[in-house]
Amino acid sequence: MKICSRCVLPESTPKIYFDENGVCNFCHSFKKPDNKGETALLKILESEKNKKNKYDCVVTLSGGRDSSYTILKLVKDYHMNVLAVNFENPFTDDQAIQNIENIKKILHVDLISFKMKDNTFEKVFKNNVEAWFKKPSPAMVPLMCAACHTMFVDFLRIAKENNISCIISGGNPYEYVSFKRELLNVSHNEDPNMVYIKYFYGLLKESTKNPGYFSPVCLPTMIKGYLFGNEGAIGTRILGYQLSKFQLFDYLEWNEDEIMSRITSELEWKYPKKLMSSWRFDCKVSHVKDFMYMKTLKITERDDFYAKLVRNGLMTRDEALNRIKKENVIYYDEIEEVFTKAGIPSETIDEYLKC
Repeated sequence: MKICSRCVLPESTPKIYFDENGVCNFCHSFKKPDNKGETALLKILESEKNKKNKYDCVVTLSGGRDSSYTILKLVKDYHMNVLAVNFENPFTDDQAIQNIENIKKILHVDLISFKMKDNTFEKVFKNNVEAWFKKPSPAMVPLMCAACHTMFVDFLRIAKENNISCIISGGNPYEYVSFKRELLNVSHNEDPNMVYIKYFYGLLKESTKNPGYFSPVCLPTMIKGYLFGNEGAIGTRILGYQLSKFQLFDYLEWNEDEIMSRITSELEWKYPKKLMSSWRFDCKVSHVKDFMYMKTLKITERDDFYAKLVRNGLMTRDEALNRIKKENVIYYDEIEEVFTKAGIPSETIDEYLKC
């Protein structure tokens, strides 16, 4: 399989093409993230410190590496009074749960957890999995996370209930997956102000090819997820117009070595070693998505993530290739566990995993 001579994206990547030197179009259009800098961050944090209130900010906490580093940085380095908020995803890895407990104990932070009622998460996930396997499409893989995309409604609610005007998350600028946009006919370097509108039309068009996604059990959650998918989503901006909402790595350079060094030594942070990768292990649905992408595209989100790190000089091409070879593994036992918990019959699971 042909692979870009500069990054690590293979020819199976949607909408990819190569120049005469074997360099892909994603490399040619790549723009280095424009970090706003620590000075700008400190100015915001200082303005949010509230001596009349118990908390200065909400930090969204999953137990993964970036959210754990974010809360560590805010508490220990910037002396913020943090309220940690966690979405109790039914498919959260046990190690991520333990990481959250360690963070509470070590940093002495308060934690509020919430979850979806009436097993809605499992129902939505099960419906979308069943719809996907009837007509596999890489463009529809993100719908496996539809329920998670509703989280910001509760983040906003909890912040307002506690008189907090600032919500900080730990996502980093290399994590958005370029080929997910391209699959829905949204350019990977689209104007951020237009992404949500074009993404919606692309998703709607693709969904009409498979009526299974329009189940009554799913539609309210999927609409809510679109409106409140992250800090910049339309619903989040409207409902949280009075709040400051941003990601730590909008301001600070993302550095994997520093993150891993600090969270492992200062927070007793761990990840399941059998997975070979510390990235996005916290939700086991990621194993399902890896399976779906590998079956349809022969890549996973890691290929895109590491390609961005190579372009930005944060990783060598050889290191990225080695990581992808080692980490793009399908963990069938983890997938079976997720499917079983979602209520998918064992004989159906066997059928899915043999496809």
